[in-house]
Amino acid sequence: MTDRTKVTPLLLGISAIALGVAAPAAAQGVPEETAATTGGGLEEIIVTARRREEAMQDTPISVSALSSASLERSNVQALDDITRLMPNVAIQAQSGFLAGNTAFIRGIGSQEPLLSVDSPVGIYIDGVYIGRNNASNLELVDLERIEVLRGPQGTLFGRNTTGGAISMVTKKPASAFGIEQKVTIAQYDEYAARTRIDTGLLGESGVSATLSYMHRQRDGWLNNKYAKGSHTQGALNTDAIWAKVHGEWGAFQADYTFDWTDMRGVPGGFQTRFLSPLLRAYYGNTTGNSLLDEVQQDYNKNFSVRSKALQRVKIIGHALTLQYDVSDDITLKSITGRRTYKAALGTAYAPPGIFGNTTAGIQEVQIYSADAKDEDVKQFSQEFQLLGKLGDFSYVGGLYYFEEDSKYFNPTSYSFVISPTLASNLSSSTIFDYQAKSYAAFGQASWKPQSLDEKLELTFGVRYTKDKKAVQQTASTVRNGKASFDDTSINAIISYKPVDDVMVYARYGTGYRSGGFNTRASATQSFVFEPEKAKTYEAGIKSEFLDRHVRLNAAVFHTDYKDLQVTQYLATAAGGGGFTNNASAKFRGFEVELQAVPVDGLTLDGSVGYVDPKYNEIFFIVPAAPVPGHTPQPGEVPGGLGNYADISKFPYVPKWTVHLGGQYLSEDIGFGKLLLKLDYSHTSKRYFMTNVLNGLNFADAIADPGQHQFDARVGLVEVPVAGKSMDISVFVENLTNEHNISSGIDFGALGFAGNIYSPPRRIGVDAKISF
Repeated sequence: MTDRTKVTPLLLGISAIALGVAAPAAAQGVPEETAATTGGGLEEIIVTARRREEAMQDTPISVSALSSASLERSNVQALDDITRLMPNVAIQAQSGFLAGNTAFIRGIGSQEPLLSVDSPVGIYIDGVYIGRNNASNLELVDLERIEVLRGPQGTLFGRNTTGGAISMVTKKPASAFGIEQKVTIAQYDEYAARTRIDTGLLGESGVSATLSYMHRQRDGWLNNKYAKGSHTQGALNTDAIWAKVHGEWGAFQADYTFDWTDMRGVPGGFQTRFLSPLLRAYYGNTTGNSLLDEVQQDYNKNFSVRSKALQRVKIIGHALTLQYDVSDDITLKSITGRRTYKAALGTAYAPPGIFGNTTAGIQEVQIYSADAKDEDVKQFSQEFQLLGKLGDFSYVGGLYYFEEDSKYFNPTSYSFVISPTLASNLSSSTIFDYQAKSYAAFGQASWKPQSLDEKLELTFGVRYTKDKKAVQQTASTVRNGKASFDDTSINAIISYKPVDDVMVYARYGTGYRSGGFNTRASATQSFVFEPEKAKTYEAGIKSEFLDRHVRLNAAVFHTDYKDLQVTQYLATAAGGGGFTNNASAKFRGFEVELQAVPVDGLTLDGSVGYVDPKYNEIFFIVPAAPVPGHTPQPGEVPGGLGNYADISKFPYVPKWTVHLGGQYLSEDIGFGKLLLKLDYSHTSKRYFMTNVLNGLNFADAIADPGQHQFDARVGLVEVPVAGKSMDISVFVENLTNEHNISSGIDFGALGFAGNIYSPPRRIGVDAKISF
């Protein structure tokens, strides 16, 4: 790991010198666009959902986008922050991971962090696929926009997008020299500084560049008597560098993007809320520190766990995009990506210094500990595209290659309670190497006849994918595996504009999520799980009214999933385990987004998303005792397979997502413009475990009952300061200090369960100055 004590002062010093040199320069910055443009209407948002730039309102699929200004004024620091702003999008920081996220779109996602299981939500940065969701919640330093595409994206975005895709687009270098400095100070001793430097066009070279650096640090928000300040749950200390170089020489363009993130910290604390009667009896007989004192069903800011070394994560990414315009109608493009991710991920679950009777005598005991998890991932991707127009047709075609090489090492230790007076100290490990390669060819064409005034558009696309995977596992079960999977996905869309600002569309599409290996599964469970395949039917409308003062977009969908990959975590006396089950299910729902500018400067927005998922089939081994709520089917016998669709849940999936917001930006009041912003977000009840089978007695008790959150910002923007432009704001996140639950785990046979809570209320101030 890079020595932070050397890097941070050096980069801060460079930033300070650059600011000093630039101070006499004339102001070059242009204020970022806001939701209300200078014409009083809503801004036009450009997206690349179909691999070419086009207005979001002209794109016949369900896509939402957030501009740079929206991201900044909504305090979006990492990808999971967009959850409160978009319908049918549920993203949260991954349990126990500093840089990971758990992303769900329209009810489809994965909470499984194993490197041998792929996520069904594809995440991209400048067109490069990020293969691991463990490494996707990186610091968002310098983005132009975030696009979220809902539903299977099997044609243009390819494998592992049965839920949808999230595309992050970095800012382009400015054409003129400029510097931007932003500083944030907030509760929990938080301090953040971001510096962006644009070189402008370098003479006649055709080259311009931008460099951004961010440092963020904060203490944790729990009162842990065994760890203080920067070692408390929720603490973070991170440095990030984003750079982009753009070159343009006639018909040829080149863009190189670099991102580097170095994180140290402690994820949100796991609060043990429930113990089995057996564990309560045993830990009532222990000496030293008390586990029972830390177990509380209500939110507990004062629970304590042993202090572990900080988690350490380093993420490095490179992307090179080359584009050559063969003619006005034909473009060749190449996108090359290389990314690495390394992480040391220790997690504590209980206090130290608890002593009890074990099979080896009196020893220190603990409910669970994962002290030394290591992950190492390297990936490379190459994509070639041919884009063009021919008469009334526009088209894109291409070839794609992806490879990944990963190493996973996860030792755990725990005390398995045998009786109220006896436990056994045990340990277990999951260790494997994993390799994946993917090949694809794709094409999509759209026909928009001029003879119909380009009101009608027909689109058809197809993609063929071949995946090859291999694993070499040395613990907890020694085994090797090789598997290959393939799929042909299609996309068909018809759209029509009855009037200029209204488009209706219908879509049929399919998607594919690669199969993989159950590296947590026991020797008696299936080692390989099958690919997940989806068929979706969608209809929608995109509309603007009153000279772009009102925008209403809506979509309804029905998606059928075959071999849906459902992960069930399962801890036993042999250690942490689990498996990925193939099921069949259907998802129905809708999303509606409304924006309006009723008067100049005032922007109102609201959205609602609804998803109603139901299993057709999901099979588990039938236990000896009857399962509450389950109606046995003919032929179900203990030890055989039974369909438990009637009691099984969809982990991490809220049925309802709601957002309401308002922003007011005044005219110049003599010393800048007044900014007022208020947002409310709500998600309905979520479960974290699939069902109560296999001893998951607390699966229902640890469910998230639903979340409510208010966020506010008050500030002055575009304040003239010595010929420069400055913004200053006070913000509050989680205004009413709700104790929202972000995740939960039932450890089954180990006898305990609990939750991780989202951060409490956070008040801060930020200031930004542009030169």
